Amino acid sequence: MGFEDDSSELAKISTKKLAILFGLAFLGAFMFIQMVQGFPLADILFRKTVTEQVNVSIKQGDVCIIEPADGRPKSIHGCPYNLNDPLIVSYYEGSTSVESYQLNR
Repeated sequence: MGFEDDSSELAKISTKKLAILFGLAFLGAFMFIQMVQGFPLADILFRKTVTEQVNVSIKQGDVCIIEPADGRPKSIHGCPYNLNDPLIVSYYEGSTSVESYQLNR
């Protein structure tokens, strides 16, 4: 009389091997999504900081609007400067916010 084992192949694999298999599948899916999307995570992790001199283009109340070389207008809230004041600003490439600013004397 032969005894047949009804358990599946996955039931025979140890927990450690299943964890490794799940980790590799997750990593593969993550890398696939990054490839399809053009590696957007790399843009977030390795952003380039740009520093340049610009003049205040528009002053509305306590908000200054500047127009740096990247062509994306950026606003500075609580801005104490006046129209056409020269500022040195730092921002991340492709961002619409200013990271730091100061009056260029």
